[in-house]
Amino acid sequence: MAFSQAIKIAGLYFRYKRALQPVFEDFRLEVAQGERLAILAPSEAGKSTLALCLNGLIPRMIKGTFRGQVEVAGCLTNQYWPRDLASKVGVLFQDFEAQLFTTRVDQEVAFGPENLGLSHPELCRRVDRALALVGLAGLQERDPATLSGGQKQLLALAAVLSLEPGILVLDEPTTDLDPSRVEELLITLDQLCLRENLTLILLGEDLRLARQCSRVILFSQGKVVADGPPDQVLRQVDTMRGLGLKPPDLPALFRDLGQSTLPLTLDEAVVQARSLGWKPSEPAGSRLNGAGQPPPSGPELLALKEVSFGYAGGPPVFAGLSLGFRKGELTAVLGENGSGKTTLLKLLQGLLVPQSGKVWRAPGVRVGFVFQNPDYQLFAEEVWEEVALGLRLSGLDEDEVARRAQTALSQVHLLKQSREDPFSLTKGQRQRLAVAAVLALMPEVIILDEPTTGLDYREQEDMLALIGDLQRKGHTIIMVTHSMWAASRYAHRLVVLHSGRVILDGPTRQVFAEEERLAACGLRAPEIVRLSRRLGFIAVTPEEFRRHIAESR
Repeated sequence: MAFSQAIKIAGLYFRYKRALQPVFEDFRLEVAQGERLAILAPSEAGKSTLALCLNGLIPRMIKGTFRGQVEVAGCLTNQYWPRDLASKVGVLFQDFEAQLFTTRVDQEVAFGPENLGLSHPELCRRVDRALALVGLAGLQERDPATLSGGQKQLLALAAVLSLEPGILVLDEPTTDLDPSRVEELLITLDQLCLRENLTLILLGEDLRLARQCSRVILFSQGKVVADGPPDQVLRQVDTMRGLGLKPPDLPALFRDLGQSTLPLTLDEAVVQARSLGWKPSEPAGSRLNGAGQPPPSGPELLALKEVSFGYAGGPPVFAGLSLGFRKGELTAVLGENGSGKTTLLKLLQGLLVPQSGKVWRAPGVRVGFVFQNPDYQLFAEEVWEEVALGLRLSGLDEDEVARRAQTALSQVHLLKQSREDPFSLTKGQRQRLAVAAVLALMPEVIILDEPTTGLDYREQEDMLALIGDLQRKGHTIIMVTHSMWAASRYAHRLVVLHSGRVILDGPTRQVFAEEERLAACGLRAPEIVRLSRRLGFIAVTPEEFRRHIAESR
């Protein structure tokens, strides 16, 4: 049976048990059958709570004060159990690893359809189809624990798709995906929507997804702030900034340069820039040839020397890899999902042992490691005790423990939360707490695996500012990231991995100038870089672009 409205929410009020304030008060939303809606929202805005309301986990499984009506595919969610709604509305959680619990990829995808009592041929069809849709065909026998973060995210999506719901709700579905995987996901979702009249709701801050939707909502504190087509909403630069959202680079750039007409696409921006007479102040070739001189650096502190490594039962990840890191550098490691980025970090830290070759560390150099998921390294019941734990295990006396813990918590702006439960903090605060626990041990080298994943724009800015400050204080920073804008703003050096090999390694400006080689690795330079190149010069950041235009006038 078809419904003109796939989703209808009227008068929704919800407050979590023991929470002082409600998430929603008289919230209303209608989504038409087959519509593609992007809801852009910062952390704590209520977007994940909305997803839980749509699949019936609220109010059936997650308790609180619930009033109003949430109707999906003609069903009032408070009158059905989530299992009854699973084939009508599928939800990918922001914490996608919470949806993975088996030891084989195919079993993970099969679990949902199995519980529908489907025949074996139909079950196999759905598993094969779902894995093919997300680009994981051929990995059926892999243990999900051995997959990269992006592959795990796609696996969780495949498990949702195998139920073949008519409504798909994806909460931050691209946080762990490289740019090429995001492009593939966009194509897949577009084809599904067209072929099956799928209703799609995308939650988060990814502007690439929002541009593919027919409707965009700006959402904050449980309320709709703006609602309209993407070419209108995504030009509301000031509104987005006021909500703590990162506006699209090109409209923001032109807004900051005093323009009232704001381009959304690169082609529009090039045409407008040329019409305004924005020209390079020197020949393009001289900028390209001289771009990216290496920053001053000290002695090498950490290195892989002819390292080979592979996981049991799998192909080699690295074969004879050599790569070094110098004192004072801030290096961003880039690459597609499965290219070996996290494996590289674990080898550097000593969490993995090479099968041949060696990991060299300068005498006396300490290395700290911050996991992509900070919850993997949080154990204590209080923030203060979390930082103190490693210090006590190092045999320090209590006076020194107290001094270092206070210093580290002050550095990450968590001293006021020192007596709180770590798991009562936001994701961004937990990420900073993990950094504090490492900082307290005073390592010369700090390794961070995707330090901005799952954080909203303000939290990302805070985390990256902290990382930049640590580098300026003398720490050597090595971070894996999928965020091209973060790499462009903060990294001195970029290392690009592809299929276990270093394809590009050099100063940030120089690497981002290699557009064709980046594309071959499934990566794209930020729009600011691509725009500047089209205009005949290279700017790595918006600030640099604005400065160049000001100097050339």
